[in-house]
Amino acid sequence: MNNETLEIERQDNIRMLRESAQGFAAKASPLTRARGLRGSATGFDRSFWGSLAEQGWTGLLIPESFDGYGQGFGEMAAVVSELATQVAPEPIVPTLVFASRLIQHTGSGDVQRQLLASIASGELIPAVAWQEDIAGLRINLNAEKVCARQVDGCVKLSGEKHHVRPGADADGFVVSARSDEGTLSLWWVPSNTTGVSVKSVALADGTSAARVMFDGVMLDTNWCLAHGAAATDALTHAYDEALVMTSVELLALQRAMLSMTLEYLRTRVQFGKPIGSFQALQHRAVDLLIQQELTSAVVGQAITLLDGTATVVERSAMASRTKARASDAGLLMARESVQMHGAIGFTDEYDLGLYVQRALVLSAWLGNAQTQRRRYASITAPSA
Repeated sequence: MNNETLEIERQDNIRMLRESAQGFAAKASPLTRARGLRGSATGFDRSFWGSLAEQGWTGLLIPESFDGYGQGFGEMAAVVSELATQVAPEPIVPTLVFASRLIQHTGSGDVQRQLLASIASGELIPAVAWQEDIAGLRINLNAEKVCARQVDGCVKLSGEKHHVRPGADADGFVVSARSDEGTLSLWWVPSNTTGVSVKSVALADGTSAARVMFDGVMLDTNWCLAHGAAATDALTHAYDEALVMTSVELLALQRAMLSMTLEYLRTRVQFGKPIGSFQALQHRAVDLLIQQELTSAVVGQAITLLDGTATVVERSAMASRTKARASDAGLLMARESVQMHGAIGFTDEYDLGLYVQRALVLSAWLGNAQTQRRRYASITAPSA
């Protein structure tokens, strides 16, 4: 088959996967489930994670050589989008994209093989511990405060990380640390390791992040996933991919919020006519549709780039551009949707609030729009 035929066949498969994910999410994860899990100890349901594994989705991005299915980001985006539409609280992107892809990018050793096989089967839920800035407004992929020092043939890990997702229920962490030589290193640290303590931090949408502290954690050198330039490249690559998939989630939230708002404009009657007939509100709705379509175009371009070939600069620039666009549009959609709903938009009982709160969390995670614009400028400035 030629490339065009293969691409048509792939798009058909993605469409069927999206329909399957849509049906599954609507039935197995209604909005009432997301509402009921808010504020729980972990913020999500481990048994539901098992259902995702049964669908084969936990191994979508993992190569067949690691017991996965070796699919692309187009396929992953279909699943991510439909679960986000139902505000499913499970850490799909933090675990199945950020952590999983980071482990893949570090190589194909025995540790990586064991971890990826466990992720694909749904038995392991890892998290990436990389941020050291408490405010979360600074992107620094080079660890400064968490150190990995050689001690008697082992490594002693000390320091703390912030904004780790998932939090308390993660089975282990891929930790970025500064080695004795001052270079970056990546370590696998099981959550039950002596010296590891986790403090949950509640987020606006009812899920949680974590502050993870490493108090003289002793690790075997075999737990090192990568060091030096290889570690930097792996973390940057996985970070870019997580930015794009988070933007997919934000786009799904935008579509859901706009759909709810348009339906409300059609049914809410004021002065004897639906408020959607008022020209001022029609103009605002059109502006939101434009923002949604702009986000959709950028996200689609980014997914195509991830599934294709691109230089590091092209990939990182596109990832930051996409996240900046999706974050700004998501927050705008949230504000405008609440305003056009009026008083009911502020009530906790109304489902719009679930989407608004999730948009607040995702727009800030991994760096907000302003932070991503600064990164984009720093990436593209030399070539300019």
